[in-house]
Amino acid sequence: MDFNYEECSGKSHRSGELYQIKVSDLHPTQCAVGLDEVYARVESMRKKSRDELTAYLITRPVPVVIGRGNKFCLTDHHHLARAVWETAKGKNDAGITTDDARVVVEVLYNWSVLKDYNFWKAMHDAAWVYLFDHAGGGPIQPSQLPTHIKELRNDPYRGLAWYVRSHFGYSKRPADFAEFQWAQYFRMRMILDNDILRNETRSTEVLLSEMKDEDRNRIVEQAIALARSPEAAGLPGYSGFVSGA
Repeated sequence: MDFNYEECSGKSHRSGELYQIKVSDLHPTQCAVGLDEVYARVESMRKKSRDELTAYLITRPVPVVIGRGNKFCLTDHHHLARAVWETAKGKNDAGITTDDARVVVEVLYNWSVLKDYNFWKAMHDAAWVYLFDHAGGGPIQPSQLPTHIKELRNDPYRGLAWYVRSHFGYSKRPADFAEFQWAQYFRMRMILDNDILRNETRSTEVLLSEMKDEDRNRIVEQAIALARSPEAAGLPGYSGFVSGA
């Protein structure tokens, strides 16, 4: 898979310039994704031809900051990168594998000269790192972040936040980690599966997409009601109370 862009390297320093890179070379700056959203993207990607997938990804460059040791640190689009990896793992019409799975990247900054503390301080100040784990706990140390996109764990509440936004429970906003803010809001107010209370499953194993339609719809409707309540007014993309909702 090739985008006809220069390969991103530790010497890539032109801010705003587009490069290409192997997905396996990307370093996450968060611990989790909502696998419900990832798998929905995979379902669409795996049906695209190689040309269609290439065209799709060219219009969705992944922003990175280059860190010490030539680490290519994602600052956004973790779900997209993970979806490309998952697509490459299975049968797909583009014929890509994990060995040649690539994305287009935009280099925001090359901070490879910074020592670890200064690098992560700059990343934190720019809101380009999310130091909370898949269960909302933290902050963690930057050294505890996953080192590969495939290591991102499932946060089912992040998946729920995606479902709610898809059903217009709130609007997409460019606010920092907006979906994770909504995930934390729902996490404090909802139990997604009663088997958790029975100690029969862990929350990270919950996938709304694998539930019965009636169970998933009930949970999403409950979450939409919470998203529209006055209690959520301070969250990014809050749509306000809807009468009769």
